[in-house]
Amino acid sequence: MILILIAIIGFANAVRITVAPEGADYSKIQGALNNASDGDVIEVQSGRYVEHVYILHSVSLIGVDTGSGRPVIDANGSSSAITLRANGTRIEGFNLTGSGGCGCGNAGIFIDSSDNIIQNNILYKNRYGVYIEEGATNNTIHSNDFLENRVAANDTVGNRWSTEMKEEGLMGLLKGAKVIGNHYGDYDEPGEGCNDTSSDGFCDEPRMIRNGPGIDEHPLVAPINA
Repeated sequence: MILILIAIIGFANAVRITVAPEGADYSKIQGALNNASDGDVIEVQSGRYVEHVYILHSVSLIGVDTGSGRPVIDANGSSSAITLRANGTRIEGFNLTGSGGCGCGNAGIFIDSSDNIIQNNILYKNRYGVYIEEGATNNTIHSNDFLENRVAANDTVGNRWSTEMKEEGLMGLLKGAKVIGNHYGDYDEPGEGCNDTSSDGFCDEPRMIRNGPGIDEHPLVAPINA
């Protein structure tokens, strides 16, 4: 009963924080994160944010297209666009680019925590699209586009690179759930190993994730995020 009450109180205290170049609670994503608490939802509106974002609280960081495209987090050639150190975080709806070139883990998203969800992002022109540090487990990465990164993804542990998805409403009930992975710009043509003989939009063979047991069992043939 005490644990339930704590959970209810925590949920009730969660707040929505907005970020935009102007007219929002904050103009910088890191400023919003520095003042966030576990459970908060941070909505980042369209714009280009030249930042190195560090997530130290369990929040939902959501990119919102407010008319001029999904928000871009640009690391401007150094470090990682997002460094994720909090467990139980969700990152969704961003373009993530411009990481440094260090093979030490510079990435669109550098993950050094567990139980996170990374979905519906575009990761492009980074050293690594996603880099998962050793010891970071039970992360789910799906429905993302990995484009023009030197290495799409690195995972020495074996996190989840696909998940079951169901359409909303009646169609979801009729069709049931389907497993969906990610789209990889270096694994979406027959010459790269991606054949789609059933024309279902998925490569026939899984995509192995670099440096570990991780595997995307349902890689997509075409980009999924506009």
